[in-house]
Amino acid sequence: MRSVEIPESIALEPKELAAHRNMRKTLSGALPFKPMNKTKWPKPFNRMARPRVHATELTRVSDDHSVLFMWRDGDELEDRSFYGHLVCVLPRGDLYPLLEFHYHPSHKGLHCKMPCQTASDYRNRLLPGAPELNLKTSRRFDPRMSEDRAALIVLFCETAGISISNEQYGQGDLLC
Repeated sequence: MRSVEIPESIALEPKELAAHRNMRKTLSGALPFKPMNKTKWPKPFNRMARPRVHATELTRVSDDHSVLFMWRDGDELEDRSFYGHLVCVLPRGDLYPLLEFHYHPSHKGLHCKMPCQTASDYRNRLLPGAPELNLKTSRRFDPRMSEDRAALIVLFCETAGISISNEQYGQGDLLC
């Protein structure tokens, strides 16, 4: 049974987003990154598959929620980026984005987008035009480094209200 519903035609209100954040969600251990294959991914992620982009599987963290992490490689640090996505899986299999987490060393640093108080229906889409929040961090990350990707995943989980369990692969998979 679904604890939190997504309205059929409107974006979410702050109370509804808070309810999603407060639902119990757990990420079990580190997720391996692999080069993205365009034919494998559901909308909207199928359009993000390009050379130099690596991603995890779309992974369930609750009955209603899944996460996906991506990073883009580049010759220079400023050309690299990291993305985390929290989506609600709707009854017909559609994906509704609840949080887009971005890290761009070249600009903006760490920020996120949420479908809060907008008139758009973001089903099976990313969050263009959605409100954006800057997140403060005291360090600079290199998405090419697995330790930095793990640290960004931990920050994403803290932001999205996801607990981390290292029981699947043993201690030390993600920094807690």
